[in-house]
Amino acid sequence: MRSYLWLFVFALALPACAHKKMPQQSASTTAPTPPAQVGPVLVFQRTPCYGTCPAYTASIFADGRVEYEGQRFVPVLGKHTLRLPPSTVAEMLAAAQRINFSQLEERYSRNTSDLPATVITVHPAGQPAKSVFAAEEIPAGLQGYITYLKGQLDPLAGIGLKE
Repeated sequence: MRSYLWLFVFALALPACAHKKMPQQSASTTAPTPPAQVGPVLVFQRTPCYGTCPAYTASIFADGRVEYEGQRFVPVLGKHTLRLPPSTVAEMLAAAQRINFSQLEERYSRNTSDLPATVITVHPAGQPAKSVFAAEEIPAGLQGYITYLKGQLDPLAGIGLKE
């Protein structure tokens, strides 16, 4: 009987305890950090042709990580994770901004079948992604950007390295 009495007293006291306020934690004075971009900020692809054109794809992340896949006619074949300095990645994005990459046409091609092409996707944090397919009649600013990116990325593929 005594145990029932204690259970009864405990049951009556439980709702009273449930209404007590818990101490609040102090509010943070700094704004929350936005989540880091998960996907690549830039993808550079050199497409194959009917000849011996180098073909590879490099997906570049803001932290400098490069997910590389060499497909054909490159010394480094297959999938590899490589690195670039984050400052180089930032400069690649800044160069895209300087040529107004987001304002370029989506396709520079007359559909000639045996030309290699370059496909570039730029996706800066907080902005929509923009892709450009470039094979023919490429504007000078875009051609300069392609040449710049090749200079940064071809060595990762082993292109142009002296043996």
